This record gives sequence, C-alpha cells and structure tokens, in this order.
Amino acid sequence: MDFFRKHMKTIFWITLLGFLLATFAYFGAGGILTKGIDTVATVNSKKISYTEFSKQVDRIVENQRAQRENSQLTDEEIRQIKTGVLQDMVSEEAFHLMALEYGLDTTDNEVRAYLQQIPQFQKNGHFDHMTYFQALRYGLKMSPEDFEKSRKRALTVDKLRYLIYLESKVTDKEAEYEYLRRNGNLKNWLKEKDKFIETLQGEKRVRLFNQFVNILQQKIKIKDYLVKFEQQ
Repeated sequence: MDFFRKHMKTIFWITLLGFLLATFAYFGAGGILTKGIDTVATVNSKKISYTEFSKQVDRIVENQRAQRENSQLTDEEIRQIKTGVLQDMVSEEAFHLMALEYGLDTTDNEVRAYLQQIPQFQKNGHFDHMTYFQALRYGLKMSPEDFEKSRKRALTVDKLRYLIYLESKVTDKEAEYEYLRRNGNLKNWLKEKDKFIETLQGEKRVRLFNQFVNILQQKIKIKDYLVKFEQQ
C-alpha cells in the first residue's frame, strides 16, 4: 500500500487509460428472463446488476443537473450516460476476472489502508468514521459495504493494470536505437533524450493495453441486455 500511495497519480492515469481503451465488442443480447430480472449485462458467467447500474446512472445524472442549474439533460445525454456507465461496469468486471485468473486480489487490510488515505474521509488530517459515513451517505449515496466492495474490486484491477504498465518501460539503449531509426542521426539525442523516452513509453503503453484488450475480447464473452431490459 505504501507503493500504491507513492504512485497514486500514475495508477489514476492507468485506470483512466484502461477504461478508455477497454471498449469491448458485444456478442448479442438474449432473453433477459433467462438471465434474471436484475441483470443488465453478463461478462462470462458474472452478472451485472441493473439496480447497481441504475444507482450509478442516477448519481451521475444528479451531479450533471446540479452543475447546470437551469438547463435539463436531454434524452440523448441521458442515453450516453447510461451507455458510458454500462461500458465502465463491463470493463471493470472483465479486468477483474482476468486479475483473479492471474492470482491477484486485494485484502480487507489493503482496502482499509487505502480508504484512510483519502482526504475526503479525513478530519484534521486523520481518517474520521463519521466524516466517512456522511461522505458516502450524502455524497455518493452508497452504503459502506457497497463502497468498500467496489473499492476492493477497483484496487485489484489497478494491480493488473500496473503490471501491464511496468511492461511498458523503455531502456536507454532501446530508446537510443529507436531515436536513431526515426531521425537518422543522434545529433540532438542527449538534448531530447528524456522527452523522447517519455513519448516512447507512452506509445508502448498504448500498444500493450490494446494487445491486452484484444486478449480480453477473445477470452471474455459479453452480453448486453440494457435495451431489452428497459423495453420490458
């Protein structure tokens, strides 16, 4: 957890990039009655709850309306919010399944240590239970049990994403060779070295994430019941 706190900004970036890249192909929709009345989608055998999906949509819609004051969200904007929320939930479930397959998990102690570091849950620089409960109840409108369960899953997914991120490291020798290949000479290599390595790492990171998403698409079967669910 010390390591994760130290690299929190990096992990946040990885999480964001992971969701942006994890756009999975949907493999058709079947009858929702066969999947359970509260199932909005399935990721392999894992069911995504329509109740939880609706709660997340409602939180986002309420925040958007609060920011707009006088203007209302259009039907198209609400549809886009629903699509985005469902895609995020599907993506996280797929990554979580892969993380478990690689033997990754998060303990309750790790979740506790993570929550204690969040400023919104602190009072006078220290974790405060009452502040925590109020933030969940009035801010996120979630129970502690549901929030901690979601954070446990998210931390497990972050571990998997960070392992992928570590694979994107670029050595000086590798960067120098690529710089020479692209530019034809090493005239400005020392002056541009740091910036070029950063760029090269970003490119490699994107390629690795895309490759991993392709693997997920082959191993994970996703079914989306949202349209039929809401119609019925």
